[in-house]
Amino acid sequence: MNTRIAALALMLVAPAALAQEYQKPARAKAAERAAMLETLQKGKQIRGAREQYQHLPQVFAVGLSNSSETPEEAIARTESGAQLLETKGKLVLFRSGQTKAASLHRAGGASVFPTVVNLRTGTLGVLTGNLIVKPRNMSDAEAIASSHGLDKTKVYPQLQTVFYRARANTDIADAAAALQADARIESAYPEIIEYVRVPK
Repeated sequence: MNTRIAALALMLVAPAALAQEYQKPARAKAAERAAMLETLQKGKQIRGAREQYQHLPQVFAVGLSNSSETPEEAIARTESGAQLLETKGKLVLFRSGQTKAASLHRAGGASVFPTVVNLRTGTLGVLTGNLIVKPRNMSDAEAIASSHGLDKTKVYPQLQTVFYRARANTDIADAAAALQADARIESAYPEIIEYVRVPK
């Protein structure tokens, strides 16, 4: 009888112990990530569609050139000695030894994107260079592009929305702030990729 009780007790205690073991790495990873985020230099704040972000002047993203390229190879095409931080689908986020404005640039034949951190969640995001704008009057779309030095890429009249593209070396944080302050505009925010669904 005592053997059965001991075996039953072990069956009840073992799952709890295992759960604690699984939680330790998750907690350790979260603490490690929080510590890493603290070491990153922070730049200008950026207001997104629903969240607040802060530019990371030392963190950039580059796309994988093909399915066989590794994240490390993608980084090496743009900068030697940079540190891999994470991947988001085909985007590789890395920490550079250089600091730059929140603008698109090219390196090693690849487009390099600026990044941000979500101030609420701590999630890293990639600034694509697109700005999503709802003008008060769609007839102002061309004038808005001209006065802010942006390229108009897509127009959705039924949604009262225009997509603009920041030109190379245009600070996206500054462009977004200028658009948000423009009286002709109802709302404006930069396109930010935080999550990428990976097909299973």
